[in-house]
Amino acid sequence: MNNTKLSQVVTSIILIALGVLIAIFGVTAVLNLYFGILFVVVGALLIVLGVVKFVTNKELVFSTTFLASALLAVGISLLANWLSFDTLINLLVILLVAFGAALFVFGIYSAVKKQLVLGISQLVIGIALVIIGVLYLTVPEFATTFWIIVGILIALYGMVMLISVLVKKSK
Repeated sequence: MNNTKLSQVVTSIILIALGVLIAIFGVTAVLNLYFGILFVVVGALLIVLGVVKFVTNKELVFSTTFLASALLAVGISLLANWLSFDTLINLLVILLVAFGAALFVFGIYSAVKKQLVLGISQLVIGIALVIIGVLYLTVPEFATTFWIIVGILIALYGMVMLISVLVKKSK
């Protein structure tokens, strides 16, 4: 199996696992754990690279040192539950509501400018985004169901990718 196909198989398996984990445990717990581990590992690798560079060249690079420290700090904070992706997700949902409201306004503007199809499309999408965002922020059951659906879709996409790669291999 060549590197490209191997990479696609690994990506597919990771997507399936990520989707199942999100569907079962919810997005916050999975992302906190996933990125916490990832940041700690990458931060530790950067420290090792920095030490190797220092030992070989007697040179300490500030950007590498800072990035390693920052990744370790954020990773440990995510793993220790001092920091959470909930904050980021809520911010993104609020921005989604703002985007939907702006799209709604532009839909009215487009419709008035005689671009009726564009205007109606913007109105419908804008309203849908505002409704989804407000429901996500105000109805806990909707947020839970939303992430279960997203997890299932990610897992299904991973399976489709995996099947696609395996079918191509057999031909």
